[in-house]
Amino acid sequence: MKTLVLSVVIAMTAIVNAVSDSVVGKFTYNTEMDVERVEATTVFTVEDGKYLHNHLKYNYTYDADNRVSQKEVMKWNEMTKVFEKQYRLNFIYSNNEVPIEYTLWNQKDNTYTEVKSKAIYQAIGENINYQSYEWNAKESAWDLTVAHSMTDENSKLLALRK
Repeated sequence: MKTLVLSVVIAMTAIVNAVSDSVVGKFTYNTEMDVERVEATTVFTVEDGKYLHNHLKYNYTYDADNRVSQKEVMKWNEMTKVFEKQYRLNFIYSNNEVPIEYTLWNQKDNTYTEVKSKAIYQAIGENINYQSYEWNAKESAWDLTVAHSMTDENSKLLALRK
């Protein structure tokens, strides 16, 4: 029995390592810090396990409470050899929720577009709720596209046991 369990563990470890190497091994990260905060992260693709190629760059901005207020995502342009702006996430903090706005980069106007989609995370008691919205220009209103409620089911089950 011990041999069978050990064989299964070894086989599963080999499978997990092979999958991890094929997925995780394709990227590596360089993080630029400013004392305690991450200012930027550069994502590189890895070729043949030794050559790094620029892929993405994330720039972070913080609010007065030292929370991330913006995350800007830029993609490497191989032809021009520069990172080009793609989109930005704006984080807005309130008492029990965090709306995250998604804005695309408009190269023609050299600015980020108006918010066309957003997600809202809400903490209500022990529950965390998530809602995703898309802007409906025709109706001039936000349309709910996804809603999830995440609860700690284990703690609720334990509370019912006596």
